[in-house]
Amino acid sequence: MIRILLIATICIITTKVGAQSSTLFVADSLYKIGNYSKAIESYHKLENTSYTNTQIAKAYKALGNTKKAIKSYEMVLEVDVENVLVLYDYGKLLYSTGKLEKSLAIFEKLKEKDTLNPNFHYQIGLAKEALLQPDFINAYETAFALDSQHQKSSYKLIKNYMETQKYEDAEAVIKVGLKNNADDVKIIGFKAQLYYAYKEHRKALAWFEKLIHRKKATRYVYEKAAFCAYRVRQITKSINYYEEALKRDRGNYFYHSQLAKLYYQDVAMKKAEHHASQAILGKMTDPSGDYYILGLVHFDRKEHGKAIKLFKMALDENPDYEAAQFQLALCADNYYADLKQKLKMYERFLEKFPKAKIEMQNIVKTRIRELKEEIHLKSE
Repeated sequence: MIRILLIATICIITTKVGAQSSTLFVADSLYKIGNYSKAIESYHKLENTSYTNTQIAKAYKALGNTKKAIKSYEMVLEVDVENVLVLYDYGKLLYSTGKLEKSLAIFEKLKEKDTLNPNFHYQIGLAKEALLQPDFINAYETAFALDSQHQKSSYKLIKNYMETQKYEDAEAVIKVGLKNNADDVKIIGFKAQLYYAYKEHRKALAWFEKLIHRKKATRYVYEKAAFCAYRVRQITKSINYYEEALKRDRGNYFYHSQLAKLYYQDVAMKKAEHHASQAILGKMTDPSGDYYILGLVHFDRKEHGKAIKLFKMALDENPDYEAAQFQLALCADNYYADLKQKLKMYERFLEKFPKAKIEMQNIVKTRIRELKEEIHLKSE
């Protein structure tokens, strides 16, 4: 009889273990294929263990239910407080939900367990940076020192070094980052920004163009590439890049303003006129430059009356606009018949800008002398 009872008990236990094993297999399978809600249901049918609670936490995290995920992780840690894997996931989740002090405490604890793990130091850096603790950079430096291939730490270091103008330190980390991965888009971007900071525009342009050719360029990249191209006298390329930047920010009056100047230099008058007008419509703080470009466009068309109005509008916005005052005098010389009125405009220029550029002064003084001679001859 005892033997029969023993066999029956073993059968029940075996059946129960088999059922548990089968349910666990189903739950794990559901989790792996991303059917997280069903996986949670299956895990709840199993015994309450560290493994099942950890899987439930991961499933809730994947579903975006961070509150329940945190609760499940805490259930695990109540009975298995030293579980490193759970502590790591729990700490990251706390950080992502803004529980920064708790997250920092978790990673400080993990660092004590393994001081040579670069990722623990990196996570400490993230939490300290978010908490505005001034020593956050030390954690990133430690992570990078422990593992020079820790690219995430290198991004943080380069960004900080660039912002604090420690360009040599930034350059050293960039060099290592490119050695690790020559195609790393972020490191390429930092390299371009470094040359831009050094005002080495030709080199900066080449590195910005690496991003453009990889189809990884942002509005910022196109803007900086356009400026660099302009500085190395590649006007057509500068126009193309500002146009690309404008596609990504249609209402940006600054791009319109830059394009107006560039198209004028490229003798594309209609486009220069269009972009200058758009910049003015964009209600710039100081649209004087765009009035000036429009004035030049009309001056080139010999529409001197319109040009005079626009140069005056430029000067209304910015009375110290030397070039606008000079062009106004030239325009008046072509438009007015009265010699004295012409003379008055040139004298007004010298009165306002006694230290004007030598080239402008020479032209103005020569013309004043000529006009005075003409007036004198007419009076005789």
